[in-house]
Amino acid sequence: MMGLGRAVSALILSGALLCSAPSRADQRTDQAPWLPVSQVMAELARNPEFVEALYRRLGRNPKAGGILGPDEIKRLREMILGKDFEGLDRFPGLTVQGMGRSVRLAGAMLSRSSDDDLPPDPATAEQTAKEMAKEMVEEGLGIPAVGTPPAPDAYLRPLGFGLEAGDRVDPALAERYADGLRLAELLNRLSLNAPGGGERYRVVLVEGQTDGRRLDTPRALMEALARNGHDVEVRDARYFANFGDLIYHGRDVLTPFWIDTRLPVPGTDRNLLVPVSHSQHELIVRGPVVNADLSFYFGIDGQAVFRPSVTRDQAWVMGRVAHRYRGEEAMEVIRLAGVIVRAYDVIKRRHPELPFGGYYALGVCNDVNAMIELRMRGETTLFPLTLDPQFFTDTGEVGRLAESLPLDSGWRAAADPRRILGSLPVDDLAALPLPSLREDLEKVRAAWEGGRLQRPGVGGITLLIALLGAVMAALLAAGLWSVRLWLVRRRR
Repeated sequence: MMGLGRAVSALILSGALLCSAPSRADQRTDQAPWLPVSQVMAELARNPEFVEALYRRLGRNPKAGGILGPDEIKRLREMILGKDFEGLDRFPGLTVQGMGRSVRLAGAMLSRSSDDDLPPDPATAEQTAKEMAKEMVEEGLGIPAVGTPPAPDAYLRPLGFGLEAGDRVDPALAERYADGLRLAELLNRLSLNAPGGGERYRVVLVEGQTDGRRLDTPRALMEALARNGHDVEVRDARYFANFGDLIYHGRDVLTPFWIDTRLPVPGTDRNLLVPVSHSQHELIVRGPVVNADLSFYFGIDGQAVFRPSVTRDQAWVMGRVAHRYRGEEAMEVIRLAGVIVRAYDVIKRRHPELPFGGYYALGVCNDVNAMIELRMRGETTLFPLTLDPQFFTDTGEVGRLAESLPLDSGWRAAADPRRILGSLPVDDLAALPLPSLREDLEKVRAAWEGGRLQRPGVGGITLLIALLGAVMAALLAAGLWSVRLWLVRRRR
């Protein structure tokens, strides 16, 4: 039954976790290397044991729905039990604002569901940070690192019913994984050093290996490697987000997270729905000592860190490099990434109550990469961006970048076609695997470039409601202030 429960959870998460809906033509996948989730669910629903487990689990365990709120879990339950399997292929179709509401409600449900979900005591976290700050640690590079490459199925979990969850290992990346794991550890620990000195962690490089210096920042480490003959490149890469990571009888399952941009598709009565994108900055190092592949992003695990790359993406997520950085530009990206690691660490220790490690409130994967793109290019082409600037007020450079981002989470935010197109994992729309998505994007792009695209705005009724709400809030505040004055005077 444990495998059964995991299978149910994974299948729900495949459609429920945050990256124009597909037509029937999109679902003719006999020759494609992937399957739509509707086809997988339709086949599994024929098994009475699976259906019974699904009925018991849906809507009763908040963790089964991931970051979905109660409304989305209810709708998902109705679709599955009502056998509306095709609806799963465009689920959930939330706006960015609706997604934020779901995350907040799901976080509230999780905090009530188990003591294990309660955030750590802030005092304990602060004490741990102070104890770490007292230690001065110096270590050698530790590369080449010792380690056995992961097996091809090391990150795959059988779930029963022909389902597997996880990622396949890339053989080439696996050979460099030990070095990548060690380099990521070094960069993340160096990032936590306090700016302006007073560091608590340093890397000592011996003569002959590099230049014998003691290094206390990620940039300093990478500059030392470059001086020793290493090639360093940083790539700003975009993909479709894959939170399902599902495989069914050996075939990948198409599990994008569809988001409603609120942009009308010209010539239709529909809004543009797009799969949420995933972005990351990829650090590629080749040389006489270090050969490693890393990625940097803020993940649903609540960590903004450097990560070793070892797995192979499913084909449907595609992939595009928007910008490449070498030399001084690459070093600046690495420096800023390190500053972001530290800033997020500080924010999370101040706010341990944030659900999902701060995911959505502190941004999604795109936000930290948008900060880097903004710094390096003067603008960002990523969508959606969801961070709340109030959490970044005391984080210096990162706070200033966060304040300058074109955020999509505000109730008056209007989707930017330029950033929607810029987030796509293809240079040419013709390469997109879903014909209806391609057609919708082509219509929206043509209308936008021709100045004919209707943009969602604040209608008269909406504006009237907003104004009334503001008036009511002001009256309430005035009333409370009068009551307070009356109480103060009465005590005198």
